[in-house]
Amino acid sequence: MITNHDAEPIQPSNRGQVDPTQPVQPIDAAEAERFANLKKQAEMKEGEASEVEDGMISPEELQRQIRENLFKNGFNKAMEKAREISKELKEG
Repeated sequence: MITNHDAEPIQPSNRGQVDPTQPVQPIDAAEAERFANLKKQAEMKEGEASEVEDGMISPEELQRQIRENLFKNGFNKAMEKAREISKELKEG
């Protein structure tokens, strides 16, 4: 049988409500200053990262490019030397 009445009464709940919390310990001025300094350092690092993006390259990227160019130059010289040797062998 279908009716408009609930089969069981709805129980009130406090789901979705947050209990009030108290700080674990009071924050002293020295700790607040240390936190502010850490936040400033993090912001400065973010600023430096954005400077790197504005045309400057990071030391890691520079090192990677140098290694890559050294490899390419060495490889090209070895190929040129191999061509010379091959040419000499053909000429006999």
